[in-house]
Amino acid sequence: MKKSPIELINLSFSAIMVLLTVTGFFVFLFTDLMSDRVFGIKRYVLAFLFIVYAMYRSYRIFRALKSKMDKDI
Repeated sequence: MKKSPIELINLSFSAIMVLLTVTGFFVFLFTDLMSDRVFGIKRYVLAFLFIVYAMYRSYRIFRALKSKMDKDI
């Protein structure tokens, strides 16, 4: 399963984005960081958007890896 450098960069960037968005989810849901600017329902909406985006990026990584594996077989 040999990948080109561009594919590896894309997958690496996607994995980093998943980690950052999951971290953002936990930060906004379980800490009081920026609670003076983002409070109430806005915090929950922002945390929800972070986790939805992380799931979307995870799905894209999964789909890219699966299609690559299917092509190699």
